[in-house]
Amino acid sequence: MIASMTRALTAHPVTQFRKSPRFYALYDGFYLVACTAVCVALRAAHVAPRFGAPSWSWLAIAPALLYAFIWAHLTIHNCTHGNLPRAINRLVGEVLGLIVVVRFASWDIIHMRHHKYSDHRTMDPHPNFAGFWKTVHNTVTQVEGQLFQQYFDLWGDTPENHRAERRRAWVSYGTNVALILAWTMVLGPWFTLLVFVPMNVLAGLFVIHFNWSTHNGARGVADEDFRPVNLDRGYYAFGNRVFAGIYMHANHHHRPHLFNPMRWDEAKFGAPDALVDAPAGAEASRKAA
Repeated sequence: MIASMTRALTAHPVTQFRKSPRFYALYDGFYLVACTAVCVALRAAHVAPRFGAPSWSWLAIAPALLYAFIWAHLTIHNCTHGNLPRAINRLVGEVLGLIVVVRFASWDIIHMRHHKYSDHRTMDPHPNFAGFWKTVHNTVTQVEGQLFQQYFDLWGDTPENHRAERRRAWVSYGTNVALILAWTMVLGPWFTLLVFVPMNVLAGLFVIHFNWSTHNGARGVADEDFRPVNLDRGYYAFGNRVFAGIYMHANHHHRPHLFNPMRWDEAKFGAPDALVDAPAGAEASRKAA
């Protein structure tokens, strides 16, 4: 029994999702019940929120929180690839998923689909488009549909499964509401509204921009030359040093089990893809590649 519980608590959500058609519904259902119970307990215990009325000191807190939220997403990203020790990989992913209000299973399932169908216009959960904000819109609006499609790919595109996924989606939305409410009760409504939620949104936009830029988004718009690329000049060089090489994304797609894709062992893996310069047109992109 202990061994089976250990396997369940360390297994990747995407692996469990592939084994059981009820996994994701039970997963979101568990978090809905847990978050609701936390809210009820906080209310019953009359727990005072951590922050009260707005304060100018929050201006100093906000950038640090944004940096922490970005790192939370990047660490979850590494957890999806099993890049932390197995004993804590799932636990870290779950805890950080609650902090950035996405939940680890969503990250895990969607990101594995992204690697399988990278830059496919209809099957990649976050395909790139000619323009960053169009990419943001399509990323946000297509994620739930891609979860649906992943379910249908595994368990059949049937009317019954469509109904099951719609029910699961409503549970998922309810879980997000309950999770935000729990954070509001812990942090206070003003801090949640003015700091916690905006910094989480900005961190999410950062992640989308990171994906867009490292799939040749800024350079590939002329001829839709979207593909994983390595960026390490200008802003991207700075980003690689503070965010563990995230812009060396071609390296990541070749070797996703590297926590820091900048640490590329040429003796073991061969020469990495050439660096792509800052945006200068599709022709320069082709020459750099």
